[in-house]
Amino acid sequence: MIKDFKKQELEDLAISYIVLLILFSNFEIKNMPYVALAVLTAFVFHELAHRQVAKKYGYIAFYKRWDTGIVIALLLGIAGKIIFGHAIFFAALGAVYIYAPYQYWEDKEAEGWISLSGPLTNIIVGVVALILLKTLSLPLHALISLFYTAIVNFWIAFFNLLPFPPLDGYKVLKWNAGYWAVAIGIAYVLRSLV
Repeated sequence: MIKDFKKQELEDLAISYIVLLILFSNFEIKNMPYVALAVLTAFVFHELAHRQVAKKYGYIAFYKRWDTGIVIALLLGIAGKIIFGHAIFFAALGAVYIYAPYQYWEDKEAEGWISLSGPLTNIIVGVVALILLKTLSLPLHALISLFYTAIVNFWIAFFNLLPFPPLDGYKVLKWNAGYWAVAIGIAYVLRSLV
């Protein structure tokens, strides 16, 4: 699958990942091992799901970072750290750009599944992390990592399913209100179980 990526796309994903890792770790290196898996699964897996489903529908799809969003996220995070003692941020670091080379972007089902794939991936990863957290006897650092992985994935799913443009939830709701209601309901309930 790696050969399917261009160098710039891998660089954009890596930079976005590192920025989110810094923000989620509250600018503290000691926290990074605990949130690394959470950020990887919640952000990178989410974006890759959009990318892969779009490609399955025959679209050109690639991740592109948004430098302005990165700067805003870092500035908000630094301000939150200074004022409140912890990073407070809104992260819009980039997105999967999708192009339809041979047809118009009018396939609502394709757009719906592409949009739902990211939050659905977050829900699945969160459920797996939650099951492992509740059933396995692991060292404390592994339990903390699983805790963050579950909670971050559920929150990312819930946030992205909010029905406001340009979030995924807006596109899913336009396509199928039933799927949207079930997905956001599951994400909402699961985030309270961690």
